[in-house]
Amino acid sequence: MPTRRSFLALSAASLATAGLTACSTGATAPAAGGAPRDGGTLTFATDVEPDVFDPHVSPADIVGVVMRNVFDSLVAQTASGGFAPWLATSWTVSDDGRSYTFSLRDDVTFTDGTRFDAHAVKANFDHIVAPETKSQYAAQLIGPYERTEIVDAHTARVHLRTAYAPFLHAASTTYLGFHSPKALREHPESLSAGGRYSVGTGQFVFTSRVKGQRLVFERNRAYKWPPYTARTNGRPHLDRLVVSFLPENATRIGAVTAGQADIADAVPPGSVRTLKADSSLAIQSHDAPGVVYQYYLNTTRAPFDQRDARLAVQYAVDTAALTKAVFAGQYARAWSPLSPSTPGYDDALEGTWKHDPRRAAALLDGLGWTGRDAAGYRTKDGERFSVTLLYVPQYTKAERRTFDTAVQGELKKAGIELKLVPMDAGSYTPRRNKGDYDIIAFSWGGSDPDLLRTVFHSKSQLADGGANGARLHDADIDRWLDAATASSDREARDRLYAKVQRRVVEQGYALPAFVGTRQLAVRDRARGVAFDPSAWPVFHDAWVVDGQ
Repeated sequence: MPTRRSFLALSAASLATAGLTACSTGATAPAAGGAPRDGGTLTFATDVEPDVFDPHVSPADIVGVVMRNVFDSLVAQTASGGFAPWLATSWTVSDDGRSYTFSLRDDVTFTDGTRFDAHAVKANFDHIVAPETKSQYAAQLIGPYERTEIVDAHTARVHLRTAYAPFLHAASTTYLGFHSPKALREHPESLSAGGRYSVGTGQFVFTSRVKGQRLVFERNRAYKWPPYTARTNGRPHLDRLVVSFLPENATRIGAVTAGQADIADAVPPGSVRTLKADSSLAIQSHDAPGVVYQYYLNTTRAPFDQRDARLAVQYAVDTAALTKAVFAGQYARAWSPLSPSTPGYDDALEGTWKHDPRRAAALLDGLGWTGRDAAGYRTKDGERFSVTLLYVPQYTKAERRTFDTAVQGELKKAGIELKLVPMDAGSYTPRRNKGDYDIIAFSWGGSDPDLLRTVFHSKSQLADGGANGARLHDADIDRWLDAATASSDREARDRLYAKVQRRVVEQGYALPAFVGTRQLAVRDRARGVAFDPSAWPVFHDAWVVDGQ
C-alpha cells in the first residue's frame, strides 16, 4: 500500500519495471514470435461462469477477470505493490487520509458515447454504496466512503468518513470500475445481466452471451487510454476475445490440446507434467495472493463456539499430506490465512502448528466427547459430534471437492462426522447469511492484506456484504484491523496484520488449508497474456501469431 501523501505520473524508468507479470518463476513461457500483430480471435476457456456480471454487486473472482475487459479503473496496481495512472492521471491524499483528489483524463468515452468525467466517478461510487445495489463486495471494498465532490469536470474528490489506507488498492480493482452513467440511469435493473447492458470505457465491448457456453467481447476501436502498466499504448491487438465455459477439467484441457481453445484456465495440478511435455503448449503460472483456501468455523454456535473444539479440528487434519496428495505436489500447505505472496504475510507462523491427532483427541476428551457410536464417531450425552459444510457445486472446483472429501476422512479418524452438503446458489446464500452452518470454505484473491478485514472483522458479516465466514466478533482483531486501515505506515500495518494472522490460528477461527497457484495452458499461437498482481489473466497486450 502507498505511504506517500501525493502521487504524480511515474517516470518512464519506474514504469518499465512496474508492469504486469508474464509468468512466475519456473513457468514455461511461449517463444517471442516476433512483433505483436493486430487482428484475430483468442479463446480463453475457464471453469466457472458468472451468474451476475455487475462487479458492483458480485464478489466472484471470475467477474473480476472477465469484466476487467469492459470496466477500467482510476488507477492500476503495479507488480511491486504501488499504483500507476489509468483513468486518473494523478492524485493527492489529504494529510488526515480522509480525502483523495483525482485528476482525470479528458479524452475518455464510454462505448455508448458518454464522456467519462467526475460526474461518472460520483455516479458509480454512489451506486456501489446504495442499498438497492445490494453489493456483496464492492461496498466493503470502498470502505468508509461518504461522498464524491465534483471539483470540476475532470477533478473528483472522494471523501471518506475515516482514514482508509487501502482506498487506492480498492480503486484499482474491477469492482470499483465504471459503468456508463447512462446505463446506470436507464437500465439499473439489467446491469447484472451483462451483454449490451455492460457499458464501460474498457478495451473490449461485451457483445453477446450464450448462457452456459460463452461470452464474446469485440475490440473497442476507440480505445486509447490503457493503464500505464500496459505494454501497448493504444487499443488492444485482438479483434475478438471469446470466453468459453468448460467446467470439467478433462474437457477444458482437451480443448486446449486440440486447438479448440487458445488458453485453458485453472489447469489441474495433476495435468501440469503432461501438458509441459506438449511442444505446442506452455504453462504460465502465478502464485495466488490473498486469502488462502480455508475452512471457516462458525464461532456463534456449538460446537465451534468453544476454542478447544476448533483447535481439535486444526490438529486432526493433516493439511500438508492432503495438499501434497490432492495437488500432485504443485501446491503448498498453508500456515496463515494469507498466502505467502501477499504483502503483510507473517512467515513467523510457518512451522508453529502441525498435525497432532493425539492433541486433537485430548481436546475432544476434555470437552466431554468421550463416547463412541457404532460408526466410530464421538458422542456426548447420546449425541454424535456431527457438523456440516455447505457448498455450491457450481462454484466449487473439482480439486477442492476432493480436498473437502479428504478433510472429511481426516475428521472421521478423530471421531468427528463432517457432512458435505451441496446446495444450489439460490438456497445457499440465504442459509449462509443467517449463519445456519458449521463450516464454509473458500479462498479470496487479492493483493492487499486488508482482505483480512473482509473475512474477519465483526462489521464484515456475510449478510452485510462482507465475508466473515467464522461469524467472528473478536474485539482485538477488530482493533488491529481498524488501526491498520487508518495507518499510512506500511511497516506498522504489516505488524498489525501479523497479529491478526496469529490470533486466527491460535484461536482456531479458521483452518488454513493450501496455497493455490493459477496455472494457464497456453497454445503457441497465443502471445502477450499476462497476470495482474492478483494473479488474474489480462488480455490488453495479448495477440495471436496468425492474426486469425
